Amino acid sequence: MEKTTWVVQSNIPKSNSALLLQAACEQLEQPFYPVTVQPGQKHLPKMSEVDPPLVFHGVTTLILCAREDARVQKGVFYDSQNFTHDAYTQGFGHAYLNYDAQVMDWSSLLKMAADASAAFFIKPPDDLKAFTGCVADYEDIRRMHRKLLDVSHRQSDKVVVGQRYEVDAEWRLFIVNGEVITGSMYRPTAEALLPQELLDFAAQYVAIWTPADVFVLDVGRVDRQWRIIECNCFNWSRFYLSDVKRIADRVSRYQEDHW
Repeated sequence: MEKTTWVVQSNIPKSNSALLLQAACEQLEQPFYPVTVQPGQKHLPKMSEVDPPLVFHGVTTLILCAREDARVQKGVFYDSQNFTHDAYTQGFGHAYLNYDAQVMDWSSLLKMAADASAAFFIKPPDDLKAFTGCVADYEDIRRMHRKLLDVSHRQSDKVVVGQRYEVDAEWRLFIVNGEVITGSMYRPTAEALLPQELLDFAAQYVAIWTPADVFVLDVGRVDRQWRIIECNCFNWSRFYLSDVKRIADRVSRYQEDHW
């Protein structure tokens, strides 16, 4: 089997992911193929002399284009049915922080917000991140909805509405084939140390359900308890202080074994 080639978007503003992956690939002697992607692009960039196995990394535009191309879709670890609020609720149960949240359409949310004169925690129902989860009142929600209508984006017409929680800290964990391989705290500060209790909690629930063989798990600490915030598609996730060389090594080996 050939070595895994990393096809990585190199023109993401305010992101060092491409540089980190390039450095990791150089150390591991893994082929690295940078590409540029324009907003709204409908097809993959031209890739000459790139042979499988592949892994793609970049923004959703690149990853969804790759996912829809039968020749290279194995280089994307994304299933639109699994990376959703409903799937996390079913897969993780009460360990998922927003287990009891409602999913509704925007018009119902706008009516509820107008009638209640209160603020609500809202977030997208899927991993395409049409907007960032936040606490919003009626005017905020109205502005967000209008902005989403003006943007050409593959988005859901649904929104998750739930309870507001005070999250003490949040960690990002990288999972490959059921194993936590690295991660780091990203809020309130960046820190590479992973508490053993966190690793034990993640291992417990990854053994129960995963949305993909390679994915990212965000975990928070709420009232001294570990809770799953959400899952993220690996191919468009930031690394923070995680060990990128270890990620590149393990994901490459996974692809070489499973392509």
